[in-house]
Amino acid sequence: MYIHYRSTAVYGGAGVAEQIGDLKRGVHIAVATPGRMIDILTMQSGKILSLRRVSYVVMDEADRMFDMGFAPQISAILSAVRPDRQTVLFSATFPKAVETLARKSLKYPIEVMVGGRSVASDSVTQHAEVVEEEDKFLRLLQLLGEHVEGDSKVIVFVDTQARCDTIFEQLLRCGYPSLSLHGGKEQEDRDSTISDFKRNDGPPVLVATSVAGRGLDVSTCRCVINYSSPNHLEDYVHRVGRTGRASDKGVAYTLVNSTDEAKFAPSVVRAMIESGHADNISPALRELSTEFKEKVKKGEARKAGSGFKGKGYSYDSSEMNDAQKLARLEKRQALIEAGMIDADDEDPTLDGLLPSDETGGGSGGGNDDGGKSDAKAHAKLSADVLALPGMKAALMKKAGFSEDTSRSLSTGANHFVEEMEINDYPREARWRVTQKETTSRLQDEFQTAVTLKGEYFGPNREPGEGERKLYLLLESSSEQILQNCILEIKRLLNEETLRVGARGLGGSHRYNVLG
Repeated sequence: MYIHYRSTAVYGGAGVAEQIGDLKRGVHIAVATPGRMIDILTMQSGKILSLRRVSYVVMDEADRMFDMGFAPQISAILSAVRPDRQTVLFSATFPKAVETLARKSLKYPIEVMVGGRSVASDSVTQHAEVVEEEDKFLRLLQLLGEHVEGDSKVIVFVDTQARCDTIFEQLLRCGYPSLSLHGGKEQEDRDSTISDFKRNDGPPVLVATSVAGRGLDVSTCRCVINYSSPNHLEDYVHRVGRTGRASDKGVAYTLVNSTDEAKFAPSVVRAMIESGHADNISPALRELSTEFKEKVKKGEARKAGSGFKGKGYSYDSSEMNDAQKLARLEKRQALIEAGMIDADDEDPTLDGLLPSDETGGGSGGGNDDGGKSDAKAHAKLSADVLALPGMKAALMKKAGFSEDTSRSLSTGANHFVEEMEINDYPREARWRVTQKETTSRLQDEFQTAVTLKGEYFGPNREPGEGERKLYLLLESSSEQILQNCILEIKRLLNEETLRVGARGLGGSHRYNVLG
């Protein structure tokens, strides 16, 4: 049935211009990979795409999404989506460690479990046996002779790209029309391979690495052969799940050698026992699993890892290139001059790039040398940095040409009150410090009551008699706590002011939709 919704796919390896064009024309559903989505979100200072109107987020293969390698990307994307969204996670496997991480992004989650946790489908008949490496190809040919018939398809999983290409070439020489799929191929080639394999008249055998272990849905796939043993339980479950889809039946074979794959034997045996196919485990494999467990207990071997808790791209300062470090240095100098950070604070990401007289430029001393250093540092600032909203005012304030925006009022013994004017900060900065979430946090952390007072006055409007510009009324029982709260509010105001300027929003808020 056709539904009147527009959708587009956003993923790496394909042309980004066409994907951006689809997004700009407007879609109801965007299917994306985390990396490419972040690329588009950060293009042109975030003006190309806004996720503030997204109300429904679905993550397929959520366990791998929230694995340590992808967590930073997922967090960055979710932070750009409206907070009242509905988030739905799907996966055939979900280890407890990853589930704990995933729950941090959910509110009042409900878990729906079909079958068991990390258990292969009961519609797949599973077999496992010990086969030495030199005998595996002959065993593969025997299994293909039994299962390649009519429109039935077979997927052969291997561990490396080199082995994938080798088995593919050997099958072609043996008369089996085949295809190969692994991460070393271009995206266009991968798309073409999957399309050919899905065709009824296409090649019946696909040799692939675990890149095809998730998400590949071929209804005519009747058999899966793990030529190379899966290296952890979740990998086994997903590989076997490529057959026996929906109401169809399938069969899976796992070949394990007794040398370098012995450490994977316990995972295979466990997976088959939990799925109810213990009778199809060969005695040799059971013995191999038991022997390896004994070696682990004696300290003679180490058990195989879970396949999770990998490290992906962190999107943080540790992976900046030299150009990014120079840009950060320039911004740091501006912040020092504005009095927003201490010149003595070290930034480890800028090692080797900081000038030796940097702290002198930010000291703002009262002698002539200090003034010259200030002037020299000002001259180094780029026009873009000086154009940031609030930056010039901050520099003027540092030079002593403006008054503090806060003022103390008369207080009692245990009652301290301060007023802090926020009228002249950008709109986003004012919103940041007055939203309920922020005021509640300030009250909890600093035991300070924050009340919004006055009225907003634009640049060309002055308050009349009895009127006040927008300000915050801060009340606390301790003067020190009150000053700490003021410092935190100033930090939030300056941080949001810089963010607005860096995004180049200016007076336009076309893509700014409040959640």
